[in-house]
Amino acid sequence: MSKEENMKLWRAVEKTNPAHTKKVKFGRAITAIDPYRQIEAATEQFGPATQGWGWEVKKVHELEATKQIGVLIRLWVYNANQYIEQWGQAGLYIDNKNTKKDEDCFKKATTDGVTKCLSYLGFNSDIFFGLYDDNKYVAKMKEEFSEEEKPKKVKKTAMDQAIDAIKAAKTVEAVEALVWRFKSSIKLEYDEVLQMHVEAKLKALKGE
Repeated sequence: MSKEENMKLWRAVEKTNPAHTKKVKFGRAITAIDPYRQIEAATEQFGPATQGWGWEVKKVHELEATKQIGVLIRLWVYNANQYIEQWGQAGLYIDNKNTKKDEDCFKKATTDGVTKCLSYLGFNSDIFFGLYDDNKYVAKMKEEFSEEEKPKKVKKTAMDQAIDAIKAAKTVEAVEALVWRFKSSIKLEYDEVLQMHVEAKLKALKGE
């Protein structure tokens, strides 16, 4: 395979929408990606989880020395023989005195492991490369993703325009005039669709 083909997936998933991140304290402030956005992105590339891709927990260890739980995640893509393994970690306790067990520690460690596995495929690599420490890069991403999220203007067809005009008509006479105006410019196969809207509008105007 060529270099371009090898990097196709990476290039498709490497950039991170700033709206899908948050700053968290982990010794120091780091940028974290919303894990469900990663799952969404993986689904876009591979298909639904459990069909085109998925993960399973292979091992679980409680690390008493560091008060953490370690979870070995195996993430597979397309089939069970194509996989990546990585450890996910999370704190066992939610207080500094280590008296209150974190009931979500297993879930958090699993999420951490899945995120790490996906990062090896290029997902959100700009965060792992440290690019989110650069304010100029973050501003560039905000601009880029805001442009992508702007609604695209769709040019309306003659049929769309006819239906909109019929819906906006205030009188029976106005509807009848519109029928003659638009009918000549719309293909015959669309006449039934137009007639359905005309009849519905006439009934509404006549109070039927």
